[in-house]
Amino acid sequence: MKAAEIIKRRKAVEKAREEYHSFMSVRTLKDINLSVDLVGTMLRLEKNLVDAINVLNKVLYAIK
Repeated sequence: MKAAEIIKRRKAVEKAREEYHSFMSVRTLKDINLSVDLVGTMLRLEKNLVDAINVLNKVLYAIK
């Protein structure tokens, strides 16, 4: 049961990481910082990535 949860959470981290890097690769920080909407999107994607990593860590530490 725990192995399936770990796999699920790792996939969530990978998806969040891909979304964040995809967004950042097509825009420059200068462009992002000039637009409130783009800053909001960047922060949302960063939050998604951090949240996914935190959930994975909680699952991994619950096993120990």
